[in-house]
Amino acid sequence: MFKKNPLSSFISIIVIISIIFGVAVTHVELAFAAALNTLSDTQSTVKVGFASDHTIQFVTPTGLAATQNITITFPNGWTLGNLATTSIDLATSTSATCSGFTDAIIGGAAASGLAWGVATTSNVITLTSGTAVIPANRCIQIKLGSNASFQGTGSTTIINPASATSSIINIAGTFGDTGQITVNIIADDTVAVTATVAQAFSFIISTSTIYFGTLSSSQTKFASSTNPLGDTAETIAHNLQVSTNAPAGYTITIRGQTLTSQQSASNTILAIGQTVASSTFGTEQFGIRATSTGGTGAVIDPTFAALTSYGYAGTATTSAIFATGSGATNPTTFGLRYIANIAALTEAGTYSANVVYVATANF
Repeated sequence: MFKKNPLSSFISIIVIISIIFGVAVTHVELAFAAALNTLSDTQSTVKVGFASDHTIQFVTPTGLAATQNITITFPNGWTLGNLATTSIDLATSTSATCSGFTDAIIGGAAASGLAWGVATTSNVITLTSGTAVIPANRCIQIKLGSNASFQGTGSTTIINPASATSSIINIAGTFGDTGQITVNIIADDTVAVTATVAQAFSFIISTSTIYFGTLSSSQTKFASSTNPLGDTAETIAHNLQVSTNAPAGYTITIRGQTLTSQQSASNTILAIGQTVASSTFGTEQFGIRATSTGGTGAVIDPTFAALTSYGYAGTATTSAIFATGSGATNPTTFGLRYIANIAALTEAGTYSANVVYVATANF
């Protein structure tokens, strides 16, 4: 009967233990890739067949060492054009929070120093580091298209699939971490919204009757809405008020013959005309001066806008511009002063004038 050598058994046990320990050490030294987190791809449009910008973000648990690369793989159906350096922005944050990004330099096809290299195939974009490193637990942001601006004005070079689909964009590369981003392309991402803002326009003349009273060649008279005898000091005879939401504002015109004798239409008090003149009693004059308050964009025509002079350019059949507004406005009030002077030989009679104001909104 065979007898075991005790020493041989002891040696065998030692060998077995050594093997066990060897396996344990080998297991500890194995390295595994990490899963990316906080992944997203914000597109400028998800409509089928349209060119779309992409803003891709993800957090890398492992980080990226010099010479390593990041790949972005689009599935079949997407069209990747030639992405120039101005159409790619690569940036990293200072933490795992996707904010406060610092942009990196994008160079040519090959990486060089701190400048990253970029290569594009039919469906893969590869960004390769030269000497640049990205620490662990940092958010990486990659902009593709016209939203890239760090190195110039980008152009959109990625076309969405031609039909509605759910796509998975894969993020990987030699840096080891991997992840996926699901995006949906739909038939139409635009909702047509319509609304109507009702037109608003208001024009008010404060009174339709004003008085000069009896005119004298030795004294200037001013029209009044409250004193039938007229006034000897300048006063606002009445107001015009306009308000509108018309985008192009409004126009106010003035039309009407000067003060005309009711006994003989050939007898009139001469209108001052388009060129303004100061008040001079003893000389036939009929004119208006206006100021505006409130609202915005009001411009009184120079014929009526002088500080101390007057003018009148309307006729019974021809309208003249009185004032304009450049856009929508809250109520604007125009205060009008009317002046009348006569000569010593101005024909006697009862004189009147019908001055017509028309306001037009320019919608």
